[in-house]
Amino acid sequence: MAPTITSTADHPKEYLSLIHKMRNPIAEQLRRDRINNSIEEFKDLLGPQLLNQQPDSKLEKADILEMTVCLLRQHLQQKKTPSCSSAASQGF
Repeated sequence: MAPTITSTADHPKEYLSLIHKMRNPIAEQLRRDRINNSIEEFKDLLGPQLLNQQPDSKLEKADILEMTVCLLRQHLQQKKTPSCSSAASQGF
């Protein structure tokens, strides 16, 4: 016997809504877990800079993100402007 394909028209609207409500919290929790894991990785990468600025306080996620953005900006600025030693070594 060939498999039958059931369409959404076979199920009442309430049933489909219930299925969506059951799946949505799981997907949302997975999304939040990914965000939290990435923020924890940022925190680990920032290590020494965090300890110098906030020695005894618990950092919020927003603080970690702001510090990460700040350090990335500094890094990009350093990359754009060549240092004197590198310019001298190139003969400029």
